[in-house]
Amino acid sequence: MTKSTQSTLLLGAGELGSAILTPLSAYPNIKITVAVRDPSRYASLESEKTSFIALGLTDLTIQELATAFAPFDIIISCSGFGMPTGSQMKIAEAALAAGKQRVADGKQAISFFPWQWGVDYDITGDANGTMELFGEQLNIRNLLRAQSAYSGMNWTIVSTGIFMSFLFEPYWGFVEPEGEDVVVRALGSWENRVTVSTVEDIGSIAARIVCASESELETKDKIVYMAGETISYARLAKVVEIVFGKKVRRELWSVDHLREELKKDPENLVKKYRVVFAEGNGVSWDEKGTVNRTLGMQVTDVETWARENLKV
Repeated sequence: MTKSTQSTLLLGAGELGSAILTPLSAYPNIKITVAVRDPSRYASLESEKTSFIALGLTDLTIQELATAFAPFDIIISCSGFGMPTGSQMKIAEAALAAGKQRVADGKQAISFFPWQWGVDYDITGDANGTMELFGEQLNIRNLLRAQSAYSGMNWTIVSTGIFMSFLFEPYWGFVEPEGEDVVVRALGSWENRVTVSTVEDIGSIAARIVCASESELETKDKIVYMAGETISYARLAKVVEIVFGKKVRRELWSVDHLREELKKDPENLVKKYRVVFAEGNGVSWDEKGTVNRTLGMQVTDVETWARENLKV
């Protein structure tokens, strides 16, 4: 029997949305609609399988979004950074309302992939009240888990860790050039670990999960984990030495030091993140249990990424 075409709504065409769009469009029986503010910017990307529509996620009510979502079998949320507080919960509630409408109309349940491409919010919580977005993400998980099997929605959360490139963005503080030298900093301790994935690997694995059969992979109403690499700060320093071919200066930022820095600048989001990673809860997991291992998919590790992307 030929598998019917699955209509997919991709929310956003930024770095993550674009990374998912390319591999997803290569699968048969997938027709993709990408929701953006200005479709005219993406005219060159339209094809027989891919179209763009205008949709202001922050402008519409939950019911208006639900009406827009209801025609689609699959909804993948890739709009997150920079959106106002409460936006992710609104999208989740709209997807749920759309699923209920579909069931009432005799259609199949919606498969929903929320914008949870990051750390394990069940463990981080709201980071002792400092991370409002983290708290919202945990509330979304609880909302999804509270739904019955007849709610009209099947959900999958893909925990990816942070983008691998973030390790080398100076403003995060992990790896930073200092004149002719390079400093590598450990947040909390040198043994602390962080899970990282390239955006390209996230895109490929997300597309594979969306299109996998239940016999290949069971992800319905589950949280699954992927990892390009789960790396300690000690290993990160060694990788930087290998790639640059010289000794790096190692610096430890303790939890206490980072908390004091945050007290001086309590609204600084980067400093909030640094404390979370220094505390080390929910920001890493074992590579053995990842979905990429289960599917036998090759991923990029930190050393490979650094060799291919850093100017030495």
